[in-house]
This record gives sequence, C-alpha cells and structure tokens, in this order.
Amino acid sequence: MVLALLEREPMHGYQLIAELDSLFGESYEPSTGTVYPAIRALEDEGLVRSTAAGRRSVYSLTAVGRRALEDRADMLAALELRTGVHVRGGAAIERALQRARAAAGLVDLDKALAVLEQAAEDLESMAGGKR
Repeated sequence: MVLALLEREPMHGYQLIAELDSLFGESYEPSTGTVYPAIRALEDEGLVRSTAAGRRSVYSLTAVGRRALEDRADMLAALELRTGVHVRGGAAIERALQRARAAAGLVDLDKALAVLEQAAEDLESMAGGKR
C-alpha cells in the first residue's frame, strides 16, 4: 500500500499515515510505530528514497520501487479485494478523466457525453450496485 500511495505522489510520513487512515477508516488505524518501520524497510530494499524537506523527510519511489510495485500488482490487487480499499484504481480513473477532459473540446459533445454515460453505466454494472 505504501508503494502504491507513493506512486501517486511523494509524501512525508505523516501524509502517508493520513492517507492510510483516510483509506481504511475505522477498520485500521495506522501509527508511526508501524508506518515508519515499513518505510525504512522499503528504503533498505532500495524501493523508496527520502529527501530532506525542512525538518521532514519526503519519500518517493525509486525506479526499482516502481518495478517492484508492478511485480507486486497481484499482491496489491488481492489486498485491495480483501480490504475493499482501492489505491491504484482511483489514480487510473483520474488519468482517464484527465484524458477525457483534454479531448472534450476536440470532439462532438453529444457523442462524447454518450460515450461517458455508457462508460459510467458499465462501471456501475461491474460494481453490482455497490456504493
């Protein structure tokens, strides 16, 4: 999860804790005693690097970390399925929305809306009415 969060953007430790807290809600309370040792282990593996930013360290993925995240995609997907928490899916949807926004002025608006409505219906159908 930490690698996937850092894939979105570099963060300092308390940001990671806040993101985990936001994702998991009451089902998991991340603490400095669990998150910082995990970050250190990822640094030791060369997956994450820290950069000083004032009194804090900001953590980001290394190239090795990005490859490791891809190698662990099945593990992350299983964790997301088990917990109901989706870290990477949101970023992919946001990228798709950005692409749609960029193309919106270049295509027939009615046709674009029809495509987006159909995509939304398909996603809702895939979700099986879960909201």
